[in-house]
Amino acid sequence: MEVSLSGVTQRFGAVTALDDVGFRAGRGAIHALVGENGAGKTTLMRVLFGALQPNAGTIELDGKPVHFRNSADAINAGIGMVSQHYSVIPELTCLQNLMLGAEPGWLLSESKAKSRATELAGRMGYSFNWGDSAEGLSPAGKQKLEILKLLWRDAKVMILDEPTAMLSPADSEALYSSLASLAAGGATVIVVTHRLPEVMDHCQTVHVLRGGRNVANSLVAETGSRELAEMIVGHDIDERAVEQSTVGDVLAGVNGVTLKGYRGDDAVEDATFVLRAGEIVGLAGVDGNGQRELFQALLGRQRLSRGSIMFSGEDWTETGPRERIERGLRLIPEDRHLEGVIDEWSLEENAALGLQRLPPFARGLWVDSAGRRDAASRIADRFKTKHGGLRQKMSSLSGGNQQRYVAARALEVAPKLLLAFQPTRGLDIDGTAQVYGAIRQACQQGACALVVSFDLDELLEHCDRVLTIFHGRVQEPPAGLERDRQAIGRMMVGTG
Repeated sequence: MEVSLSGVTQRFGAVTALDDVGFRAGRGAIHALVGENGAGKTTLMRVLFGALQPNAGTIELDGKPVHFRNSADAINAGIGMVSQHYSVIPELTCLQNLMLGAEPGWLLSESKAKSRATELAGRMGYSFNWGDSAEGLSPAGKQKLEILKLLWRDAKVMILDEPTAMLSPADSEALYSSLASLAAGGATVIVVTHRLPEVMDHCQTVHVLRGGRNVANSLVAETGSRELAEMIVGHDIDERAVEQSTVGDVLAGVNGVTLKGYRGDDAVEDATFVLRAGEIVGLAGVDGNGQRELFQALLGRQRLSRGSIMFSGEDWTETGPRERIERGLRLIPEDRHLEGVIDEWSLEENAALGLQRLPPFARGLWVDSAGRRDAASRIADRFKTKHGGLRQKMSSLSGGNQQRYVAARALEVAPKLLLAFQPTRGLDIDGTAQVYGAIRQACQQGACALVVSFDLDELLEHCDRVLTIFHGRVQEPPAGLERDRQAIGRMMVGTG
């Protein structure tokens, strides 16, 4: 099905998210939609999916104008969308998740539903135990189930928003193989992504948005990766090599650490590694392999079953978060809403969150209002957080600007050990470079950093070393393969 949007304008109050945007995607191909954070990519696709009603513009399918009052209308017209956050419900079975919202009539025949589900899965080369709970699915399994949901609903146009954000390199390749198969069968596949290597390797066309406006619509075969990156950011890309820190003595040590997960099993098993002053160490793994539990232990929020944690010659095993923060531990959390900010507090108040007992936020037992205000200003300026004033609520900021603020706060007060979980989530090319540049600067001043990211290419680009974690076991790549993407990818899924 050929898709054509023209003149699409979408306003949210005084903010124009899309300004006279056009977009075309033909059947039988994979089309990439790229742009900086806040460029309007997801907004445009939500218009196509009927989730937003634009202020102006038209949608045509196979040359015929259509109007979607809601997503149900779009689904009925053959359009399906998989968002960044999977809609799989853990408490339901795989079959129930597949059918949810698209049940085949009032009376359900489980045997017929299983038969159709198995046929669809077989067409894609997938295999599911349909009666099993979806709770046990890996990120790759959830992504496969989301694709089958589109097929279950007979979608002819398939929109996937950041589909490889949680996948290993091998799973990402497998996903694009599936998408290529769907396109070869006549589907129109649209991928919203920030991973330019995937665009260059797997997509046929690429559409660039910047600031809610059209920038380019090109054939990938006629576009270079550097040219594409420069169209996205709107300026020349500086290719100067990142200055490496001088690596010093061991600053932090994790020794034989074993941790229980929420099910009572060992989420982390016998983890042993060191972090040296001056270095950024990446931790690569498929989501759900013990990264979160390990971070909670390093924060002092989860007790160890066995092992110890040392920092700067001190035994931290029994110390709590407050003591560790006072000694220089800083956090860029995975979920800023749960662990990083209080939405109803102002930017100024959020600046001190977690650091409220330290200068410049406190003077003895008292709040230092002037110091907090100055620090909040520096935090906002570090990564150019866009805001309407330091007394505005955190909820008034976009997701990307909240992430900038939280990352900058972690670097404001003399970090010694920085724990960063998806530190550039939702950030564009420039924002990512700024955050890693600031982490590098902190390490050059004697700190060390442990970074979790589900983007292996990001870790390889910015980290001095990359460790892997699989089923709670932390490993270092063998000598000679320390920067080998394929070797590290295999270790991430236990085949290395």
